[in-house]
Amino acid sequence: MKILVINGSPRGERSNTLRVTNAFLRGMARSADISVETVDISKMDIRPCLGCFCCWSKTPGRCVINDDVRSVTLKILAADLVIYSFPLFYYSVPSRLKALIERQLPTVAPFMTGQSDYLVNGGHPPRFEIKQKTILVSTCGFYPTDKSYDAVRAQFDMICGKGNYLELFLGEGELLSKRVADRRCNARLDLFELAGEEYGRTGTVAEETKAKLGDYIFPPDMYAVMADDGWGVTMENFRKADEETIEKVAAESGKEIKTIY
Repeated sequence: MKILVINGSPRGERSNTLRVTNAFLRGMARSADISVETVDISKMDIRPCLGCFCCWSKTPGRCVINDDVRSVTLKILAADLVIYSFPLFYYSVPSRLKALIERQLPTVAPFMTGQSDYLVNGGHPPRFEIKQKTILVSTCGFYPTDKSYDAVRAQFDMICGKGNYLELFLGEGELLSKRVADRRCNARLDLFELAGEEYGRTGTVAEETKAKLGDYIFPPDMYAVMADDGWGVTMENFRKADEETIEKVAAESGKEIKTIY
């Protein structure tokens, strides 16, 4: 199986999420014959879509922007499995990964006539019939909650079709870089290896394993204290800085603004 990992983290090889992804791949390698290529988009020239639609008209199937996106797109098309590995940024994917996703417009067709299945969702049909699987691996700084990833799910439901991708989301992901949490985090990485082994053997991950993957590493109240302490600034000092900001904004806008914490 040919696997392409798209590392969407600005941290590159230091990504917490990539540690999780690599654990999953180690497990897969135990139960399936795989070859893995990882593209680190933080090091690539990826420019935003111009919205010119030349890839549908003047240069069908090819973007007019000459950067690294075309080479990545060809790798995506050639892969049997694409793994999007990314941290959650403000309830969505990081901006460079979002740009790469937007630049996949040449891989869909502009024509809506007769495409009732796609019209239902307001979308366009793919240009190529490719049997390909997609996995989303992501960590976030929140403790686990279904709502944190709602925007990501909505986007990939449109891109891949609802139920046509596997999501492996891990809350409390910042703990992966904290030595105080090594024991529990290593146990969770072992669980991701198990998930990879299951996926390599059966093409899916057992529901019991999925539930454990998404469970708390530390209880929410404990994690909240650990997360707050990790910023290196007290709430009192932070509030003082906010009060200075509020004074400036109030002077410029005439609005009354108060802190809420």
